[in-house]
Amino acid sequence: MSKSAFVATAMAVLLVNSLANAQVPPANYTRAVITGKITEKKDGHPIAYAEVAVMHNDKVVTGTVADELGNYEIKNIPIGRYTIVAYVVGFRRTLVDTSLVSGDNRFDFALAASDITFNEVTVTANEQSRTENKAAGQLRTLTSAPVFQTSTFHGAPTSMPATIIQQSVPGAVQASTGSVHIQGQHAEYSYMVDGLPVPETQSEGMRELFDPRVVDRISFLVGHLPAEYSDALSIIDVKTKIPATPFSADASGYYGSFNSSGQNLSFLGHSGNFSYFFAGSRKTTDRRIDTPIPNIFHDHGTDLFGLGKVQYILSSNDIIALDVDQSNSRSQVPYDSTGGIALNDNQQETDGFQNLIYRHGFEGNGGTGEFFFGLTHRNGTFQYIPGATDVPSFYFSGNTTPYNIREDRSFNVYGARTNINLPLGDVLSANAGLSYYLTNGTEHFSSYNSTGTGPQSLEPLRGYDLGAHIQADYQPLPVFQINAGVRYDRQYAEGIGTVSQVSPKVKLTYLPDFSSSVYLYYGRLFVPVFIEQMRQITGAAGGVSQITQPLRGNYFEVGLSHVFSTSWSAKIEGYYTQENPGLDNNTIPGTAISTAVNIQHIFVRGVELGLNYHPVGPFSGFFNLAVSHAQGDGRTTGGFLPATPPTTAFDLDHDQRLTYSIGLNYDRSGYYLNLTSYYGSGLTNGQANGHVAPHIIFNGSIGKTFYIGRYTLSPEFFVNNILNDQYLLKGAFFSGAIWGEPRSLTLKVAVGIL
Repeated sequence: MSKSAFVATAMAVLLVNSLANAQVPPANYTRAVITGKITEKKDGHPIAYAEVAVMHNDKVVTGTVADELGNYEIKNIPIGRYTIVAYVVGFRRTLVDTSLVSGDNRFDFALAASDITFNEVTVTANEQSRTENKAAGQLRTLTSAPVFQTSTFHGAPTSMPATIIQQSVPGAVQASTGSVHIQGQHAEYSYMVDGLPVPETQSEGMRELFDPRVVDRISFLVGHLPAEYSDALSIIDVKTKIPATPFSADASGYYGSFNSSGQNLSFLGHSGNFSYFFAGSRKTTDRRIDTPIPNIFHDHGTDLFGLGKVQYILSSNDIIALDVDQSNSRSQVPYDSTGGIALNDNQQETDGFQNLIYRHGFEGNGGTGEFFFGLTHRNGTFQYIPGATDVPSFYFSGNTTPYNIREDRSFNVYGARTNINLPLGDVLSANAGLSYYLTNGTEHFSSYNSTGTGPQSLEPLRGYDLGAHIQADYQPLPVFQINAGVRYDRQYAEGIGTVSQVSPKVKLTYLPDFSSSVYLYYGRLFVPVFIEQMRQITGAAGGVSQITQPLRGNYFEVGLSHVFSTSWSAKIEGYYTQENPGLDNNTIPGTAISTAVNIQHIFVRGVELGLNYHPVGPFSGFFNLAVSHAQGDGRTTGGFLPATPPTTAFDLDHDQRLTYSIGLNYDRSGYYLNLTSYYGSGLTNGQANGHVAPHIIFNGSIGKTFYIGRYTLSPEFFVNNILNDQYLLKGAFFSGAIWGEPRSLTLKVAVGIL
């Protein structure tokens, strides 16, 4: 065992032992804990993602969402009389009136199926039922992290997860790559799909990983991450659908501006111990990528996507599931060095993952625990082919000869992740886990011109990533909670060597009452470059320069959240990130090829505010505001930089000082009307500390669902960039200039079978 691994293990053991020995006897604990299980009344099967509300005087005061096994837990409830309500779309709500006592209080719920359901909409016949369903919106305002659900999303069918992130997370900034920047970072976020990682950066194109229609809910874990997570500064925790109702299906099609069109087909069902969900879609448009000029040119693209999920219930405490995802994107690249109508630059990428997952729930000391084990395989390819008549225009640093660039790479990642949650009493729980991922692939990067080939690289992509963590959650007093953990990460890549780090993470939380919490957080940062993204050819004249190193640094955060009523909630937080080195991204001008680079020092600081409004009734809304500053300092190494970048302090190309987003939604009797607005003060503009002009974008949609026997018909109309603001998203800095999308209109019609 290495010295760093030994230190990590020793710290973990000491942490758990010290907290366990310090545990306060339950007799001194004057607040209640609610635990239980949600099952189907008909056959006793667990119901995933059911919502549980705790009500006092007819008002929701707290709540949670059950896990994949139907287990739930709510802590820190003052002793008293409450109504506990369990509900999920497709089932009748069940409630119990009770007086909670100190310590553990268990309430299991068996839910009976509703008469008529379709997707996430329950057909209701009276105002009481509508009020019950609206309570789900109230619960979302009480969670510690922003949550997205498909039932409340009214984005255009062209919208992908980047749009969802920008709408859900304060300070999420539109990026020039079709992605987003969170907390002033260069997209250092990662998806977790049903408990297994699927990195956003696993391929170099601009296609998102999955379609929102396959998602049940997404939780956004931003900044203050526990030791369980690595390889990112923020986690987008995706839960795909787990059907709990009989067969239903829907098909939809849309047509809109820029010759955009798409088709989608999905169906799901649940019978006995077996459930399944399948979805497929096709999208095509003449404006696939944000262009370097305001107008469309050479920008056609087609995306194909498919996901299938099957799940089998072994017992009320054991399930096994398989996710299979595959996608293919073909797109022109809006760049032509000849300036005329010539053969297009083209890129093609494929991505996919297969997750095999086993979950086992068990009763522990004062709560419910879970054992998770997952096997995963990720695959991807990326090809960039310049036009046949392109004029060579790329110069390697220190070389006066221009070249065209071509890229061809492929990879496979095989891995396993295991995790266990252990309840150790009313005031203490622990979490521990291991992960291992093995990468194999090849990269062929080449340059050429009319006289022959230039610098090129044919390199293997081989290596592994190993991670281990232990985390303890300790609440010695009802008003005080400690979340502390330590993580060990180790990465090996052929030709580069080994990097590793031990990373402690601590969060202190003060909980004066139901409605408020104040916390302080510190975490040591370690974000390695994914092996499938590494390049040996990023130096002068194609030679090997300093290899891109992992992001290392320190992250500090302080936050306050408060629930003003069952309709309003708010959260404000401030953060400071110091990275030595930091990570950014550099794109070869005139191409879609990018690579990770190191900036010697990165400093990010900011303040974020989020407000949510989810009353009982047809109206709801949100307001997110962020002020942040992302700054680099020192040498930039490891990229395709034809010119020497700044060596003094400079604003990063994803620095946008002020952003806000507003959303208003009206939903009643099958009708909905939605309006959102996004403001950005401007990204960089071709110089170290200059910014483009600000922009403000308005999007709107309207729709109606008609019920015709067992069928539904849902026409919807969407307008993006209503005012047609022609805005420059960013100037030429670390990559070329990018313009935002002009106004677009889309009409969609969906047909469903109940």
